[in-house]
Amino acid sequence: MKMENNFASVIDRIKSTTIDTLLLIACFYLLSDILSSIDNSSENLRILLFTCILMYEPIFVSINATFGNYRNSIRIRKNNDTTKKLNFFQSLLRYFLKISLGWISLIFILMNKKGRALHDIVSGSVVIKVED
Repeated sequence: MKMENNFASVIDRIKSTTIDTLLLIACFYLLSDILSSIDNSSENLRILLFTCILMYEPIFVSINATFGNYRNSIRIRKNNDTTKKLNFFQSLLRYFLKISLGWISLIFILMNKKGRALHDIVSGSVVIKVED
């Protein structure tokens, strides 16, 4: 896979996020269905499983890509070196800013040549398009 500085479009980013959101909804639904069928499932188990699902994006972005990123041929990389992946903590910061700021963060994409959202700027990341 060749890494180029071909920045992802807003549409690619939205499609990727939509795929990942649908995947998470399905996981939450399946998990809640399974847990409701288990008698006496502990609250701690529910919190642990919920937290694991919430960590989907930070974990997979730091490894390589989420399923939505992969399907849309986009990757989140370090802004100063697009051959390098984000570490887990950068990915975690990016994710929590992304969900906290929502669509407001996307306004910044139109304001810079690399198409970086506010959560990308703060976390030191950039979203690039890759060739498979």
